[in-house]
Amino acid sequence: MKTIILTVLVIIASLASLKAQSNHLELEIDPLAYSLGGASGHLGYTFKNERIFLGYGQLTLPEAMQSNENVSENFKAISFKWEYFFGRDNAEKGFFAGPSADYMFLTYEDQFGNVTKDEQLNLGVRTGYKFDLFKKSKTLSGLYVTPWISATWLTKPGDVKVGDQDYERKSFNLFPTVHLGWSF
Repeated sequence: MKTIILTVLVIIASLASLKAQSNHLELEIDPLAYSLGGASGHLGYTFKNERIFLGYGQLTLPEAMQSNENVSENFKAISFKWEYFFGRDNAEKGFFAGPSADYMFLTYEDQFGNVTKDEQLNLGVRTGYKFDLFKKSKTLSGLYVTPWISATWLTKPGDVKVGDQDYERKSFNLFPTVHLGWSF
Protein backbone atom coordinates (compact mmCIF):
# COMPACT_ATOMS: atom_id res chain seq x y z
CA MET A 1 0.00 0.00 0.00
CA LYS A 2 2.82 2.42 0.87
CA THR A 3 4.41 1.70 -2.51
CA ILE A 4 1.19 2.61 -4.32
CA ILE A 5 0.84 5.88 -2.40
CA LEU A 6 4.50 6.77 -3.01
CA THR A 7 4.18 5.99 -6.72
CA VAL A 8 1.10 8.21 -7.08
CA LEU A 9 2.83 11.04 -5.19
CA VAL A 10 5.88 10.78 -7.48
CA ILE A 11 3.60 10.90 -10.55
CA ILE A 12 1.81 13.98 -9.19
CA ALA A 13 5.14 15.68 -8.39
CA SER A 14 6.42 14.85 -11.89
CA LEU A 15 3.33 16.34 -13.48
CA ALA A 16 3.80 19.46 -11.37
CA SER A 17 7.28 19.91 -12.78
CA LEU A 18 5.71 20.67 -16.17
CA LYS A 19 5.11 24.15 -14.68
CA ALA A 20 2.26 25.22 -16.88
CA GLN A 21 0.81 28.48 -15.58
CA SER A 22 -2.38 26.98 -14.18
CA ASN A 23 -0.75 23.79 -12.90
CA HIS A 24 0.09 23.59 -9.21
CA LEU A 25 0.04 21.35 -6.15
CA GLU A 26 -2.39 21.70 -3.27
CA LEU A 27 -2.50 20.40 0.29
CA GLU A 28 -5.82 20.14 2.14
CA ILE A 29 -6.92 19.12 5.61
CA ASP A 30 -10.34 18.53 7.12
CA PRO A 31 -10.50 20.40 10.45
CA LEU A 32 -13.76 18.59 11.32
CA ALA A 33 -11.95 15.24 11.32
CA TYR A 34 -9.25 16.63 13.63
CA SER A 35 -11.85 18.19 15.96
CA LEU A 36 -13.48 14.74 16.31
CA GLY A 37 -10.16 13.05 17.16
CA GLY A 38 -9.42 11.79 13.65
CA ALA A 39 -7.12 12.90 10.86
CA SER A 40 -7.39 13.91 7.22
CA GLY A 41 -4.88 15.04 4.62
CA HIS A 42 -5.01 15.33 0.83
CA LEU A 43 -2.47 16.10 -1.88
CA GLY A 44 -3.87 17.53 -5.10
CA TYR A 45 -2.67 18.50 -8.52
CA THR A 46 -4.52 21.05 -10.66
CA PHE A 47 -4.29 21.42 -14.41
CA LYS A 48 -6.44 23.74 -16.51
CA ASN A 49 -9.89 23.60 -14.86
CA GLU A 50 -9.44 20.14 -13.33
CA ARG A 51 -8.05 18.80 -10.08
CA ILE A 52 -7.07 15.33 -8.86
CA PHE A 53 -6.60 14.40 -5.20
CA LEU A 54 -5.07 11.53 -3.31
CA GLY A 55 -6.04 11.53 0.34
CA TYR A 56 -6.02 9.71 3.65
CA GLY A 57 -8.52 9.98 6.49
CA GLN A 58 -9.33 8.21 9.73
CA LEU A 59 -12.08 8.66 12.26
CA THR A 60 -14.12 6.94 14.93
CA LEU A 61 -17.61 8.09 14.02
CA PRO A 62 -19.53 10.05 16.66
CA GLU A 63 -22.63 8.23 17.95
CA ALA A 64 -24.94 10.53 15.97
CA MET A 65 -23.30 9.41 12.70
CA GLN A 66 -23.16 5.67 13.43
CA SER A 67 -25.49 3.15 11.79
CA ASN A 68 -26.19 1.30 15.07
CA GLU A 69 -26.25 2.56 18.64
CA ASN A 70 -24.62 -0.59 20.08
CA VAL A 71 -21.63 -0.69 17.73
CA SER A 72 -18.80 1.83 17.40
CA GLU A 73 -17.60 2.37 13.85
CA ASN A 74 -14.03 3.31 12.98
CA PHE A 75 -12.53 3.78 9.54
CA LYS A 76 -9.27 4.50 7.79
CA ALA A 77 -9.55 5.41 4.12
CA ILE A 78 -7.43 6.12 1.10
CA SER A 79 -9.29 8.26 -1.41
CA PHE A 80 -8.97 9.40 -4.99
CA LYS A 81 -10.98 12.33 -6.32
CA TRP A 82 -11.21 13.99 -9.75
CA GLU A 83 -12.96 17.35 -10.03
CA TYR A 84 -14.04 19.61 -12.86
CA PHE A 85 -14.39 23.37 -12.24
CA PHE A 86 -17.40 24.66 -14.19
CA GLY A 87 -17.20 27.89 -16.17
CA ARG A 88 -13.53 28.33 -15.36
CA ASP A 89 -10.29 28.15 -17.28
CA ASN A 90 -8.42 27.17 -14.11
CA ALA A 91 -9.01 25.41 -10.79
CA GLU A 92 -8.18 28.36 -8.53
CA LYS A 93 -11.75 28.96 -7.33
CA GLY A 94 -15.39 28.26 -8.10
CA PHE A 95 -17.97 25.49 -8.29
CA PHE A 96 -16.72 21.94 -8.95
CA ALA A 97 -18.02 18.37 -9.14
CA GLY A 98 -16.60 14.97 -9.92
CA PRO A 99 -16.33 11.27 -9.05
CA SER A 100 -14.59 9.86 -5.99
CA ALA A 101 -13.41 6.45 -4.80
CA ASP A 102 -12.56 5.58 -1.20
CA TYR A 103 -10.93 2.32 -0.14
CA MET A 104 -12.09 1.85 3.45
CA PHE A 105 -10.54 -0.18 6.26
CA LEU A 106 -13.45 -0.57 8.69
CA THR A 107 -13.52 -1.70 12.31
CA TYR A 108 -16.76 -2.40 14.17
CA GLU A 109 -16.80 -3.02 17.95
CA ASP A 110 -19.82 -3.89 20.09
CA GLN A 111 -20.38 -3.11 23.78
CA PHE A 112 -18.96 -6.56 24.74
CA GLY A 113 -15.60 -5.96 23.06
CA ASN A 114 -16.28 -8.11 19.98
CA VAL A 115 -14.47 -6.70 16.95
CA THR A 116 -15.09 -7.22 13.24
CA LYS A 117 -12.81 -5.80 10.54
CA ASP A 118 -13.77 -5.32 6.92
CA GLU A 119 -12.50 -3.63 3.78
CA GLN A 120 -14.84 -1.82 1.44
CA LEU A 121 -14.74 0.25 -1.72
CA ASN A 122 -17.02 3.30 -1.73
CA LEU A 123 -17.83 4.98 -5.04
CA GLY A 124 -19.48 8.36 -5.25
CA VAL A 125 -19.69 11.93 -6.40
CA ARG A 126 -18.51 15.10 -4.70
CA THR A 127 -19.45 18.72 -5.26
CA GLY A 128 -18.49 21.97 -3.62
CA TYR A 129 -17.13 25.46 -4.01
CA LYS A 130 -13.51 26.59 -3.66
CA PHE A 131 -13.14 30.08 -2.16
CA ASP A 132 -9.83 31.86 -2.74
CA LEU A 133 -10.28 34.25 0.20
CA PHE A 134 -6.71 35.54 0.44
CA LYS A 135 -5.67 36.09 -3.19
CA LYS A 136 -4.73 39.75 -2.59
CA SER A 137 -2.74 39.10 0.59
CA LYS A 138 1.01 38.63 0.21
CA THR A 139 1.34 36.59 3.40
CA LEU A 140 -1.80 34.43 3.04
CA SER A 141 -1.79 34.01 -0.74
CA GLY A 142 -2.59 30.44 -1.76
CA LEU A 143 -4.80 29.65 1.25
CA TYR A 144 -8.38 28.66 0.43
CA VAL A 145 -11.56 27.21 1.95
CA THR A 146 -13.65 24.50 0.30
CA PRO A 147 -17.08 23.49 1.66
CA TRP A 148 -18.26 20.32 -0.08
CA ILE A 149 -20.63 17.36 0.13
CA SER A 150 -20.26 13.83 -1.18
CA ALA A 151 -22.71 11.02 -1.85
CA THR A 152 -21.15 7.54 -1.71
CA TRP A 153 -22.36 3.99 -2.18
CA LEU A 154 -20.84 0.81 -0.73
CA THR A 155 -19.79 -1.74 -3.33
CA LYS A 156 -20.48 -4.60 -0.84
CA PRO A 157 -23.73 -3.59 0.89
CA GLY A 158 -25.30 -5.71 3.58
CA ASP A 159 -25.22 -6.32 7.30
CA VAL A 160 -22.02 -6.75 9.31
CA LYS A 161 -21.73 -9.46 11.98
CA VAL A 162 -20.14 -8.36 15.26
CA GLY A 163 -20.00 -11.09 17.89
CA ASP A 164 -23.26 -13.00 17.51
CA GLN A 165 -25.30 -10.02 16.28
CA ASP A 166 -25.98 -8.75 12.76
CA TYR A 167 -25.94 -4.97 12.41
CA GLU A 168 -27.27 -2.90 9.56
CA ARG A 169 -24.67 -1.11 7.48
CA LYS A 170 -25.72 1.97 5.52
CA SER A 171 -25.22 1.37 1.80
CA PHE A 172 -25.57 5.08 0.97
CA ASN A 173 -23.93 7.98 2.82
CA LEU A 174 -23.99 11.76 2.54
CA PHE A 175 -20.94 13.47 3.98
CA PRO A 176 -20.67 17.29 4.22
CA THR A 177 -17.54 19.02 5.47
CA VAL A 178 -15.22 21.99 4.94
CA HIS A 179 -11.57 21.65 3.93
CA LEU A 180 -8.81 24.19 4.43
CA GLY A 181 -6.16 24.20 1.72
CA TRP A 182 -2.98 25.73 0.43
CA SER A 183 -2.09 26.09 -3.26
CA PHE A 184 1.59 26.27 -4.13
